[in-house]
Amino acid sequence: MQGKLLRGILVGSSLLLLTAPAFADMSLPYGWYLEGNVGSSTLSNDGYGGNVSSSGIGYNADLGYKFMPYVAAEFGYTQYANSTVTDNFDNKAGIGKHYAWDVAAKGILPFSNSGFEGFAKLGVQRITSAMTIQSVTAANNIGLTDGTHSATGVYLAAGVQYYFMPEFAVNAQWARAQGNSSTGTESLLSAGLSFIFG
Repeated sequence: MQGKLLRGILVGSSLLLLTAPAFADMSLPYGWYLEGNVGSSTLSNDGYGGNVSSSGIGYNADLGYKFMPYVAAEFGYTQYANSTVTDNFDNKAGIGKHYAWDVAAKGILPFSNSGFEGFAKLGVQRITSAMTIQSVTAANNIGLTDGTHSATGVYLAAGVQYYFMPEFAVNAQWARAQGNSSTGTESLLSAGLSFIFG
């Protein structure tokens, strides 16, 4: 189900990007904007032990301000897919929930008057991982403990967007929140919409 949803989002965004060049428009040069994305999230560098299943649907939302056609700043929230941890006998030991807040600078590169823009984001994020034990026996088998851990690290993102109206754009992007062995590092490959409202 999650794979079909992600494929549908990416295919729909790709079709819009490829079939609507006649409607291309320059984005507004500055102003506040909202951005929302949904896609596939993955966890790496976790210190849970046992077997970890961590891929699934994640989403994020950003509130930003575009200072000029080339520079913006954002404040964002990302909810990642839950992680399921099992012991070596495939017994469910625990479920981890992961989310992050970020503040980032965004560099923007418009491609002439085509409506297309490339962008990159660099900032700081605070990622939180909350583990809930499902089976004490299974958790003890792999040394898994419950609790909440947080880490501050680098936030990176890069992608492209296409303005089909001066206020509206579709985008596709990859983002990563760098954590530590207690929280793991999360990545999100997503597509979504952006609305600039002046």
